[in-house]
Amino acid sequence: MAKGIVALQKLREQAATLKKYHPDWSFNKIGKKIGCRHSFVSRWVRRDQACEPLHDQSRSGRPPKADAAAQEHIVMAAQLPECRTAADVAAKLQQDQHLSFSVTTVKRVLRQHGLQHLSPVARPMLTDSHKLARVKFAKAVLRRDKTSKRRWLNTDSKIFHLHKMGRPLRRCWE
Repeated sequence: MAKGIVALQKLREQAATLKKYHPDWSFNKIGKKIGCRHSFVSRWVRRDQACEPLHDQSRSGRPPKADAAAQEHIVMAAQLPECRTAADVAAKLQQDQHLSFSVTTVKRVLRQHGLQHLSPVARPMLTDSHKLARVKFAKAVLRRDKTSKRRWLNTDSKIFHLHKMGRPLRRCWE
């Protein structure tokens, strides 16, 4: 059982126990005492008074669309280099495995598996003309010190490679 579920179960039991021993206390007061909202306390106390075990309650709402196997397919597709966005992942699953998921479902599954969306770098990379202009400037301001015979170079504190590096592969889901 996950830690969050165990902690929630303890809160539910505390709320029900406090209401039993202090029936004059309001839900708001119990909520402040255990550190949760009064609406949760009222729901938990009503369920306890109806003799329904708190830990056996089923969750409300519709079941998830993606089962465990489909979630694994989504995560594996997100790690492919051609799938940079959730829309790309959804399209790839539709094309290759005939699994149809909305972009929102794909995002939700990826977040549940600890992946997060990263935006690409906002500033543009240096082009070859930028690099050549910087080298030209650096050579123009190159001076020699007459006393030590050393060569000094003024720079603008930028680092770049003069050879072709290629753009690094950026994934949106890492």
